[in-house]
Amino acid sequence: MRTAVTGLALLLALPAHATVPDKYGPGARSRGMGGGGVALVEDGTAAYQNPAGLGRVRQPQAAIGIMAGKESLADIPPLWWDTNRDGVVDDRDTPLNVSADMDDPVGFNFHVGRQVGGKFGIGISGYMPAARLFRMATFEPDLPNYFMYTNRQQRYTLAAGVGGEIVRGVSIGASVDFVPQVVFAMNMTMDVTATSSQDAQGIDELLTEIRIDTHEMSLDVVPGFAPILGIQLEVGRWFEPLDGLVIGAMYRGSVGLPIDINLNIQANINAEDIGDLDPFIMAAVIDTGVSIYDHYVPAVASFGAAWRTDDTLTAYADLRWTNWKPLSENLNVAHIVNPTITSPLIDISDSVVDGNSFEAAFKSTVSVAAGTELKLPRQEFESRWKYAQIAVRGGFAYVPTPLVGQGESSALLDTNRLTFSLGAGLEFWDPLKLVDAPVRLDAFGQYHVLAKGAIPRSADTPTPGFPVEADAIPFGGNLYVLGGQIGFDY
Repeated sequence: MRTAVTGLALLLALPAHATVPDKYGPGARSRGMGGGGVALVEDGTAAYQNPAGLGRVRQPQAAIGIMAGKESLADIPPLWWDTNRDGVVDDRDTPLNVSADMDDPVGFNFHVGRQVGGKFGIGISGYMPAARLFRMATFEPDLPNYFMYTNRQQRYTLAAGVGGEIVRGVSIGASVDFVPQVVFAMNMTMDVTATSSQDAQGIDELLTEIRIDTHEMSLDVVPGFAPILGIQLEVGRWFEPLDGLVIGAMYRGSVGLPIDINLNIQANINAEDIGDLDPFIMAAVIDTGVSIYDHYVPAVASFGAAWRTDDTLTAYADLRWTNWKPLSENLNVAHIVNPTITSPLIDISDSVVDGNSFEAAFKSTVSVAAGTELKLPRQEFESRWKYAQIAVRGGFAYVPTPLVGQGESSALLDTNRLTFSLGAGLEFWDPLKLVDAPVRLDAFGQYHVLAKGAIPRSADTPTPGFPVEADAIPFGGNLYVLGGQIGFDY
C-alpha cells in the first residue's frame, strides 16, 4: 500500500524550495561573480536576493536567460537489495546498481523591474526548469542519495516585491517567494471474494476476485509563501570618504511544501465453498495518513558589503546563515502517520511500523561568497550602436554541508562545496531600435568542487543498502554550469 500511495503522490504533488537561485545565483551577473551580492543587487533579481535593491532601479528593465549544468560524481558501488523480491536478502539477489547521476539543472531565469514614484521600485524574479513545470519525488533513505541536489534543482521560483529609499542612504524592501501547498484525501473500499471449484480433472482450485471501488478523492492546493525582508545602506552618502560603500542584509523566512495524504480504506474478505471451511466475511478498515515534505525551505539571513567606483570596479563579499537544523524532520521521505487498522477479529494497530524511519542530524551553516566586476573603458561609435562597454567578472563561494551525522538506516550523501565563477558582459545601444535603449548580453561559467569522502558501511551479513564488496560508499565530485542572458531597458 505504501508503494501505491507514494506513486500517487508523485503524480499529484507540486514543488517547493531551495533552489537554483540559491545555489548558483539569481541572474547571469550574480552567477558570474560567485552567486552573491546582497549589497550589490539593483535590478529585478532583487525581488529574490534583497528587495531593498529594487529602490535603486533607475530605468524600466527586463531580462531573460538560460543555464545548464552537468555533474560528475563518485560512482556508487553495487548494493545488497531484495532484487528478486522473495522477501529475503541473500546471495541469490543480483546486486542493485544505484546511479549517482541526477537530473541536470537546466532552465530559464527572468526578471523585470521598474521605478515607481521616484524613490521606490517594484520587481519580479523567477526561474523555471526546462524539463518540467514541477517535480516532486521521495527517496528511499536506505539507498545513497544526493538529497541536497536532486529535487532542489528541479523547482521553479517566483518572487515579487517592492523596495525604496525611506531616508537618505537607507533603502528597505519586502517581497514574497510563492510556494503552493497540497492536501490529498482518498476514501475507497476493496472487496476480496474467494471461492473453491473443481477443474476438469476433479482437482479443487481456489478462485479469487478483487474489486476496488474508489468512493471519493480530493486535492486541495493551498497558497503559501516565504516572506523576504531586506535593507541596503549607502554609507558614502553620510560619510564622503567612504563613497561607493554599500552594506546590505536580507532575511527570508522558513516555509516548505507539506503534502498530507489522508487514506480511508475498507477491505472486505468473503470466503465460501472452500473445502470444509464455513463461509465467512471479514472486514478491516485502514485509516492512515502519509506525510511527505517536499521540501524544507530553511530560514536564511544574509549580510554583505559592496564597493563600487564610478563605472569601473565593483567588489562584494557576503556571509549567509542558513537554518538547516529542522531538515531531519522535513526531508522528502514518505512517512506513515497515525495508522489505525480496525477488524472484528484482530487488532494490529500497535504493530504497524513505518519502514522509512531513519536518524540524521543537521546543523545551521554559514557560507561565504565574494566577487568582483571590472568594466573596461567605454567605446563610443558614430553609428546606431552609439557605444559598447565590456565587463569581466569573477568570484568564488564556499558552502559547508549541513549534515552532521546519520545512523545505519540511511545513506545521505552531502559534502562541502567550493565554487569558482567567471563571467563577462557587453552593453550597447540597441542598433535595431526595437527598444531604442541599452541592451546587455551576459555570459557565465561555474565550476563546483564537492569535497571527496566516504560513508563507512559494511556488514557481516547481507544488509539492504550496504555495499556487496566494498566497505564504504564514496561521495564527492564536480558540477559544471554555463549560461547566458539578454537584458534591456524599455
